Amino acid sequence: MNKLPHRNHPFRLNSEVYATWQTPIFLTMCFKPRGALEANLARLFEELLEDQAKRWGLAVHAYCLMPNHMHVVCSVLDTQAEFETFIRRFKREFSRRAHRSGFSGFTWQRSFWDRHAREEEDVRVRIEYTLDNPVRKGLCERREQWPWLKHYGWPSP
Repeated sequence: MNKLPHRNHPFRLNSEVYATWQTPIFLTMCFKPRGALEANLARLFEELLEDQAKRWGLAVHAYCLMPNHMHVVCSVLDTQAEFETFIRRFKREFSRRAHRSGFSGFTWQRSFWDRHAREEEDVRVRIEYTLDNPVRKGLCERREQWPWLKHYGWPSP
């Protein structure tokens, strides 16, 4: 896979992927918080994620907020969806609201990682990966113990 010379991850997905109905997208964004995750920051994340996804034509199927990164499984609702705008606006608005709420040192990594699934089984595997992330990282023994994840479901064919 081609890589950008000044970045440590692949090129973005093709724009067609971001405009294809029900195409599942697996998103990872890294950040540098100053301090531990707190319930207020997690609530802000969830509210803003749901609001911005709806605003820009995406459905969120699962997410997991970790101490220094987040995973989101989402899909395009229609051909008018604006995935790249969603990313920019989500990051900007989250930073602004986090700063206003007292989390002044919060910064995002410059870009994000994304992938898409070609088959139904790939989606289920990615949702499981997202939900099991805190267990794999040793932050809890069972996913139900991690307060900052949610599974909204995946549409059946």
